Amino acid sequence: MFLNHYRSEGSPGRFGDWASEQGAIPADIAQKIEAAIDKRVGGPAPQKGVPANGPAKGKGAAGGRGSSGGKPRRRRKRGGGGLGLDFEKNPVQTSIYLACGVLVLVLVAYVIYQFQKSDPPPAAPTAEESQEEKDKKSSATTANQPPPPPVFSEEELRNMDNRINVAVTDARQFLRDGRLAQGINGLKKLRADLGGDELPEAQRTRIDQEIAELNEICEGTYSDLLEELREAKSEGNDQDVQDTLDAIEQNCGPDYRARAEKEGA
Repeated sequence: MFLNHYRSEGSPGRFGDWASEQGAIPADIAQKIEAAIDKRVGGPAPQKGVPANGPAKGKGAAGGRGSSGGKPRRRRKRGGGGLGLDFEKNPVQTSIYLACGVLVLVLVAYVIYQFQKSDPPPAAPTAEESQEEKDKKSSATTANQPPPPPVFSEEELRNMDNRINVAVTDARQFLRDGRLAQGINGLKKLRADLGGDELPEAQRTRIDQEIAELNEICEGTYSDLLEELREAKSEGNDQDVQDTLDAIEQNCGPDYRARAEKEGA
């Protein structure tokens, strides 16, 4: 009630002094009250021995509740929580801090947006091949690959060389005897018996060269006998014609005889 009465009078002077003047409290208690008020609002506490209605009144007009009813003056607080965000004192630094904060917020929003994107649809699962299908494919692949070349021992190679030497000698003898076709056929048969194209390169090359050379000689022999056949036919000597045809067959083979009968007509 006493405080309400003080307010109803428009707060005349300092509260402690006014209360002392009203006889409500002693002067020393009034000084303690004013000292507490000054400490609370940030003003200096009155010194002991100074009358409450002296300089304390002046202070009350400046720092406490004066007759004008003005609010006490408070210390200005710095904004920004101690981070230096003060547009009045540090406008550049404050602007940089705010720009960095906005940039961080934008980056965080972008990262969240990326994580919230829908994942691409999973690839369609491929049907697992059965073991039987894998075996078939493996077999087909193996079948399409050429077989590895055979490996011959040194003894087998020597045996091949000996048989080729004998066959070449026999073919030359058949050539001298006028039975070249028999010698060529012997070389071809030996080549097939030894493995054909699977022969080692050295042996295969040797026997192929010998066959090619004898075939060339056979073509030359056939050309000479074909001329004799034409002369015999032009003279009308049937015996000479038959003898020449027999010579062509013996030297070059039955295929050349059939060829001579057509070309010599």
